[in-house]
Amino acid sequence: MRGLLASWWTRPAVRRRAASIVAVVGTALAVLGVFTGRWGLVVVAIVLLGLAAALGPARIRR
Repeated sequence: MRGLLASWWTRPAVRRRAASIVAVVGTALAVLGVFTGRWGLVVVAIVLLGLAAALGPARIRR
């Protein structure tokens, strides 16, 4: 099972999709946080955007 998950996660299309979903959620939280004045949401959004950058397909190490 672990090998199946590892081989699935190393596909660039899967990593790109995961990174784009996390980036969209982070961007939405940032916009919501700025417009409502809740700076905690902005901090969470910054963390999510950093995570999305780390999840990208360019980060695959072989």
